[in-house]
Parts: sequence; C-alpha cells; structure tokens
Amino acid sequence: MMMLILFEQWLVVLVYILALVYYVRAFRSGRVPESIRAGQLMTPAVGLHFFYLIHLTIFTDHLPVTDVFEAITTCVWLFGAVYLSLEWRLQERSLGLFILPVIIVLQIISNSFLDFSHELPAILQDVVFEVHVLMILLSYSAFAISFIASLLYLLLSRDLERKNLGIFYRRLPSLAFFDSLSNFSVNIGLIFLTLGVSLGIYIGAKIPEPFFNSLDPKFLAVALTWLIYAFHTLLRRSVGWQGKRAAVVSVLGFGWVLFSFLVVSLVFSKVHQFQ
Repeated sequence: MMMLILFEQWLVVLVYILALVYYVRAFRSGRVPESIRAGQLMTPAVGLHFFYLIHLTIFTDHLPVTDVFEAITTCVWLFGAVYLSLEWRLQERSLGLFILPVIIVLQIISNSFLDFSHELPAILQDVVFEVHVLMILLSYSAFAISFIASLLYLLLSRDLERKNLGIFYRRLPSLAFFDSLSNFSVNIGLIFLTLGVSLGIYIGAKIPEPFFNSLDPKFLAVALTWLIYAFHTLLRRSVGWQGKRAAVVSVLGFGWVLFSFLVVSLVFSKVHQFQ
C-alpha cells in the first residue's frame, strides 16, 4: 500500500502537469480542440487525486487533514474539484493556465514533506475535528479561486488602461466576469470559514485544558483571515466596492491565507499544529 501511495502522489503531479501543458497551448493558440483536451486531462487528474486521498485515508486510518501537509493535498484536491465544476458550468477554460501552477506547487510541497508515521492525538480522531478542517479547507479553496480571478482582473484592467490589447484581452473573459466570480467565491468561502471557525470553537470548548487561554498565533491568524474577507464582503454590500479595490483586498487576503496556512502553522503555532 505504501508503494502504491508514493506512486500515486507523484502520478497526480504528472497528470496535473500534462493538463497544464494543454492549457498553455490552448491559451496561446486559441484553438478549441486544445482547450477541450486540457479539460479532458484535468478531469482524470482530479479523479486520480481523489483515489490517492482514499488510499491515503485507508493507509493512515484517518482523513488526510491531521497535519499541515495532509491538509495541503486535501485542499489542493478541493481547489481542483471546485475549479473543474466551475469550468463545466461556465464553459470557460482560460483560468486553467493560472490555477494549475498553484495546484502543482502545493501538491509537490505536500508530497515532499508528508509524514506517514506521525502519532495522532485523541482530539484529531474526532469526526467533528475532521469536518472542522474540511470546512476551513473548502473556504481556502474558494478564496484561491477569488485570488486567481482578482489577479486576472487586475492584469486585464491594466492592459485596458494602457490600451495594450494583447493576448490577455483576446483570450480572457470580461472584467465583469472576473469581478463576479471573485465576489461569489469570497461569499462562499466566508460561509465555510465561519462554519469551520464555529466548529473549532466547539471542539476547543470540549477540551479540559485551557485551550484558548493562550493567544496562539494560529487563532489570531484565522481571526484576521475572517476579518479580511468579512471586510471585503461588508464594503461591497454597504458602499458598493467593486472592481479594483475589491480585487486588491482579495489578492492581499489570499496572500495572508497562504502565510497563515503554511508559515504560521509550521513555525509560530504551538497548540494548533495538527500534531
């Protein structure tokens, strides 16, 4: 089983890379067959990743959410599945070129540092904890979609302002499309993040030790993440923030999500390291 898992985790990366090659070719050429082939490769990549997670769950006897590097590969799969569902629904494949590199880099990080032998504390064996982490990871996947859409909005907006109607203008959808996709993703992500944080508070309240007495950096980081995206949503609804300002907040917010997810969890947090 161990050898199968090691083989599958790198096969997942390989198929994602093959899909990326076709997304690049489709973006450069604008040919429909290349675009369709890219989507056809993305589907088995996400499916293969799903089976890898199933085998990882069987081998470790728990959902792959109990440390940072398990959580990364689960988050990558959720990110890919969410993107693929959007691609099917919107029939828009131009985003694959920009989303696949993020997926590939994060999966390589997970593959390189995943520890199959770490001991599992009792709290991590609670199904409520697993649901808590899945909610958080779903929110991060939605924020990642918002980040990509916002970044492309800013790039396309810059080209339009400079009257540089190059390949971005010819291949990408409209500014309104990216603005709408980014805002929708933030709304969904904030819902899942709120649910995840609520479950985390519930779990912490059940622990006999003074779990929340110390202001652990991870608690503060997640609270700041929630505030950033709540701020994004509030200003859009109250004062009509749209376009560039909303896109900038989304880009900065996801930068903080990555820092919180990787750096804070691994370096600064003491009671919330998934270990």
